[in-house]
Amino acid sequence: MFTLFALTLVCLVGVVLFSVAAALVLTLIGLPLALLFSLLPWVLRLAGIVLLVKGLLDRPFQLENLLPAAGAFAASWLLSWLF
Repeated sequence: MFTLFALTLVCLVGVVLFSVAAALVLTLIGLPLALLFSLLPWVLRLAGIVLLVKGLLDRPFQLENLLPAAGAFAASWLLSWLF
């Protein structure tokens, strides 16, 4: 039969192991998301520049050709502002 001290040690070890496992899982999930959200505005700006050049070079020129570039720049600005 477990004494109260042995039960306390078992529970303490269980809590520590659970905390370490939870921290490891959260790190493995959170680190890629943090990298993604930190790089996404820059990728969107680059895509906006490419889409802007493509929209300007399309013949005949139409204003709606610039809408994808405007959307990429707006999404980039919004993500930079939020995060």
